[in-house]
Amino acid sequence: MDAINAQLEMRDVLVHAGTGTGKTAIAAGPHVHPSAKGKVLIMVSPLIALHDEMVDTFREEFKLVATAVNSSNGGCITEKLKSIVKGDTQIILISPELLLSRRFIKEVLKNTEFKKRVLSVIIDEAHVISHWGSGFRKKYSKLGIIRSFLLKLTPIVALSATLPARVRREVLWVLRFDQKNFLDIDIGNDQPNVSIVIRGIQHPLNTYADLDFVINKLAEWPDDILKSFIYCDSIAMGTEIIDHLTDLLPEHLQDVGIIRPYNACFSKKYRRAAMRAFKEGSVRILVCTDAAGMGCNIPDVDLVVQWKLPTSVSAFVQWAGRAARSHDHLGLAVLLVEPSTYSIMLDEKGNKPDATPSGTDKTKTKKAASTPAEKAKAAELKKLKKNHAKVRGVQRGSLGGRHNTILAPVEEGSWAVIYGHVLVAVPSVPCCDICCPELLNHTRPGKKPKNMRAKVVKRGEPCQLVIDAVVAWCSKIKARDFKDALFASDGLVSDEVVDLLANVGPIQCPEQLSAAVSGQWGWEETYGDKLLQELLKLDIPPLIPLPTAPKAALKRPVVNGQEQGAVVTKKQKKTVKATQTANDLTGAQPLFVIEGYSQSPQMCRVCHLLEVLEEGEVQEHWMK
Repeated sequence: MDAINAQLEMRDVLVHAGTGTGKTAIAAGPHVHPSAKGKVLIMVSPLIALHDEMVDTFREEFKLVATAVNSSNGGCITEKLKSIVKGDTQIILISPELLLSRRFIKEVLKNTEFKKRVLSVIIDEAHVISHWGSGFRKKYSKLGIIRSFLLKLTPIVALSATLPARVRREVLWVLRFDQKNFLDIDIGNDQPNVSIVIRGIQHPLNTYADLDFVINKLAEWPDDILKSFIYCDSIAMGTEIIDHLTDLLPEHLQDVGIIRPYNACFSKKYRRAAMRAFKEGSVRILVCTDAAGMGCNIPDVDLVVQWKLPTSVSAFVQWAGRAARSHDHLGLAVLLVEPSTYSIMLDEKGNKPDATPSGTDKTKTKKAASTPAEKAKAAELKKLKKNHAKVRGVQRGSLGGRHNTILAPVEEGSWAVIYGHVLVAVPSVPCCDICCPELLNHTRPGKKPKNMRAKVVKRGEPCQLVIDAVVAWCSKIKARDFKDALFASDGLVSDEVVDLLANVGPIQCPEQLSAAVSGQWGWEETYGDKLLQELLKLDIPPLIPLPTAPKAALKRPVVNGQEQGAVVTKKQKKTVKATQTANDLTGAQPLFVIEGYSQSPQMCRVCHLLEVLEEGEVQEHWMK
């Protein structure tokens, strides 16, 4: 109510509140007041899919007329802009790019009558001003310009679930808030109905076996699978995750489409249908990019999983906030982290020490590392990092459940420190896997997969006969099956794949063909048998090995500036090396300065975040 009243009083507002706390009502509420009759509210939102959903929400839940101005529905077409200026809509949903476009400014924002009717401007998901404004959405960093086109007292409202101190300062600066005269509402972003688990990935990343817990082994019906968001870094990675999870489903569920991708490569129609099916429950798992779920009102998401370390704490908090938006629902947010993250050793200020001293030539440093002393130092450091990772729980949550204890000290409350508020809500679920290690039982990885390393194919000199035959076959297939296609014949078999086929000698079975192309031929499933038949017609000569490179001449040992002709035996070399290593390890100058674990405490509820206070600011570091 305070944010609604502030708009009517023409005051700027900054709202920091978690997902599912009713931030949408801040946009709808002012229209209930009699003074808002005939007024229009501009709502800046980052995603087209979110525009369409918000239009439906305002219409169905608040009985308000809303219009989306975006590229998917014509953009700034004349009819729509005239309707807006005329006053046919109460809420305008628009992207920053179109809001600050020349046409919208000229035909709408500069219209005198329209200016008088603007109730307020709301910036939804305001944290993207900082996260995206300096990158691929630069218009976000220029949103403050909007004030120059509106009446002086027109309020601006910034809404976000993640506003750490640095982001908060940037939002206030970009939007030109009067630091002494704005309403600051901060109720925090903690979700007491969502548990948090953070554990290291136990198996090779390309196996995705650590995601096996997402699929219920006893599932017989789609509803037996938890409604889940899985976030990953790339579209290709998402496809591999879908393939892996689909293989874990019982056969009768593998072809019904309960696991779906969601990313920008798909059409608006597909994304809308996929999100609707997910909301209704016929789709149980969405494997997606970070955009999916932003602002979407899906109250019953059971599980949110982030695959690999995100770019910031706020990114994970945003994704975790998409679980159990309804306070009557219970959710679980899981972060699966690369094992290498646990071995990062920070100094007393929380910074990663630079391995290469400033002003040192990296080439010289690398060369120096080949000396016995440097090799011993590197081996010791490797061992130290391994122990460092174990102490901080890199093995927690593994299949056997034998490593649930964290030996490093744990400090609580850094979630509140980062976002500058006190956690007042009493959790209705176990807080996190630090407080309740039993939560790890819900996220155990699958069994160790069989060795997936492909057999190394011996390669030699390329055979011109094979190259000519494959190129001719491609031309024939292109003319027969794709005569009207725009791509050339090498679109069927690329030059790289042709080279792979030509340097392995005779190919006599499908297995040899698959091994030769090493998974790099996209048409293998469709045309593999036909190409094999073509290769069997050839008299391919045996493999001709590649010529071996000449070995570099060994330098003779130098003693006191004199080159010695005597041969040094392996035993003598080992003795010298051992002596050098022993002298190095027992010298007065220590090899490493290791801070005590209490210098780098972990945090609970922020879930293993490292708190570092420097110059009054909070820096975020992931730590296990």
